[in-house]
Amino acid sequence: MSESEDFFRVVFAGNLTGEYSPERTKTRFGKVFRLPPERVERVFKGNEITLKGNMTEDKAMDFAVKLAEIGCETYIELMPTDDQDYEEKRKTIRRIRYRRGPRPGAIVPDRRLLISRREADLKDLEKYGDFPGKTIAPGA
Repeated sequence: MSESEDFFRVVFAGNLTGEYSPERTKTRFGKVFRLPPERVERVFKGNEITLKGNMTEDKAMDFAVKLAEIGCETYIELMPTDDQDYEEKRKTIRRIRYRRGPRPGAIVPDRRLLISRREADLKDLEKYGDFPGKTIAPGA
């Protein structure tokens, strides 16, 4: 993708296409987005919600068509550029500030780089010296 390419976002305002009953539409919407029923109800209150952003026009249209098949009336709009006045509703600074580091035991060293300490390998080293196929370093 080139930098001059425009990006779009898919916006949903809680309107239905009328093809399905509101309950069926909400159920299908919840299954697609894996949301619990109480969150689905909040989405359908009527406030404009950006469902997905930073997409090319083709992908945004495909996404909007899939939502229309569910029964949701959506529209796509051009993402605002940096020079436009755009207020970010999510405050991600707090998320970044309080993000935990990796757990102490989560980063495991590569076992292939460790020197073998098996009893059988040590006996073979004493008996035959260093030979191919073993992960033992000479003088270890």
